[in-house]
Amino acid sequence: MTWFERRPRRLAHERDALAALIQEGWVKAADWVVEVKAGTVHVNVDFLGGGQLRQARLEYPFIYPSAPPRLVPRELGQRWSEHQWGTQELCLQIRADTWIKSLDGADVLRSARKLLDTEGSVDEVGQRGTVPSEHNFTDGQLLRWEYARLVLSDELLNEVRRRGDGIWILDLRVTHFKDRACVSLGVGLSGSPTQDRWTDQTIPKSIGTPSEGGARIANVQIGDPRFEALTSHDMPCNERWAAFSSIPFSGFGIIVGLIGDHVLAKFLGSDNQTHDIIKVLMDKQQRAPDRNSILKGKRIAILGCGSMGSKVAVSLARMGMGGFFLVDSDFLQVGNLERNELDWAEVGAHKADALRDRLRRINAQVTVDRWVNHLGGQTTSAALETCLATLKACDLIIETTGSGQGFVYASGVSEDAGVPIVWGRVFGGGFGGYIARSRPSIEASALDVRNAIFQWFKSPEFPPPPADAAIDYAAGPDDQQPMIADDADVSAISAHLTQFAADTLRSAHESDYPQSVYVIGFRKEWIFEQPFDTRPIDVSAVKTSDVAEEEDAQVPPSRETTV
Repeated sequence: MTWFERRPRRLAHERDALAALIQEGWVKAADWVVEVKAGTVHVNVDFLGGGQLRQARLEYPFIYPSAPPRLVPRELGQRWSEHQWGTQELCLQIRADTWIKSLDGADVLRSARKLLDTEGSVDEVGQRGTVPSEHNFTDGQLLRWEYARLVLSDELLNEVRRRGDGIWILDLRVTHFKDRACVSLGVGLSGSPTQDRWTDQTIPKSIGTPSEGGARIANVQIGDPRFEALTSHDMPCNERWAAFSSIPFSGFGIIVGLIGDHVLAKFLGSDNQTHDIIKVLMDKQQRAPDRNSILKGKRIAILGCGSMGSKVAVSLARMGMGGFFLVDSDFLQVGNLERNELDWAEVGAHKADALRDRLRRINAQVTVDRWVNHLGGQTTSAALETCLATLKACDLIIETTGSGQGFVYASGVSEDAGVPIVWGRVFGGGFGGYIARSRPSIEASALDVRNAIFQWFKSPEFPPPPADAAIDYAAGPDDQQPMIADDADVSAISAHLTQFAADTLRSAHESDYPQSVYVIGFRKEWIFEQPFDTRPIDVSAVKTSDVAEEEDAQVPPSRETTV
């Protein structure tokens, strides 16, 4: 049902409001066109504005009155005002960002008349009237019409300024976005007898397609030949290029000049046409809290690069984690795309290899090592020892494999080397999950904490868990059926686990988590009363078990032993 069928009184009001304007005399005609089948309404309006008779079309949107009508000239291509979109729509004081439902089509016409009358007026000295712009566009909105875009880091610009006089080959990596933009990213500068070649180490080497030799950059001064090449309106492309390079123009080139804090850039095309390139500003505002600075010098192990491990790793990389050790033997399959952080570009690759590349695209300076093997599976003792030795050198172990055997090894390394460990699980069915930690000397071993969690699950006061919950799947065989849960379920537990991991790297007195285990529900199911129902588990009384100590406890006090 159309808006005017649902709101007949509103349609009647609109008709009456325009009829009143006709009575005022400046609106000469208002012919309504209501197309019920198409669900559209517009009005062909003739009105006086700016000293001329304007023939316009007032178009009501299908969601009216939740959005304003648009006013356009009825004849295509007409430009009535400086305040007019490329689609011919007049940009008025009444528009999408100022619209309220108490306004109507008559108010839109009054706003158009005021705009055109002001621009059509002439003062006593012959100056035509202007209407100040109220445009407040975001950088993203302004870039919509800029196809050629240039990204230069502050580090690169500072290096050019440091070098002073001279012209340098600018190495670019280019990415084409279909029907939207061509982004050229500056990644390096050529050297000279007095200057070493410079490469921006903060930019991943896998971004875009290399474009070397076709761009030049230099510091320029007002009035010099390079400045003229960048600012002249009618200079041929080959002359512009000659101001920056002795190599003949080949039909393609980019020239860039720095003058103070300003960047001038031009694209020189084979059609002998010069095009502007918009400089995309580098936004380096700090968004992460200061306490995340501790992550920069840390190295963590991610055991399992599946749906949870991949999300945790990427999130920690964005938070500033300095180094990673990835452990996983599996490769990415199409079915994994439902939950994994990786995508079609990595299908068929080992998850650890693909995740390493993804982390480096987020932060080119992150260090990533990986062990492409199955922790707890069949492998040589030497290979296993290498993996375990690397785990011992990490600051934190994050276990997300769902592998019972792998968890045992991880717990052993944690206990033996004093490395804290955190782990998380999503309940089959996706109705919740849990996160847990073991900090040597503070909590019991991971194995004992996990056992306490399972005992808590089996509490007689709780109903049996859903059949597909598979709560104890981490202790089961590694080749069991995939867990049923969607990406949102896994992402939610992964986000909690990420924060839990970062918190574990801080000192105990700074921790935001008074308990070491949290069971989190996403809907009313099993023990959960409502979404986000969180149940902490107190494991402070749990002790680390030791077989030797248990055997010693069974020896009678009077028994003597000899060595």
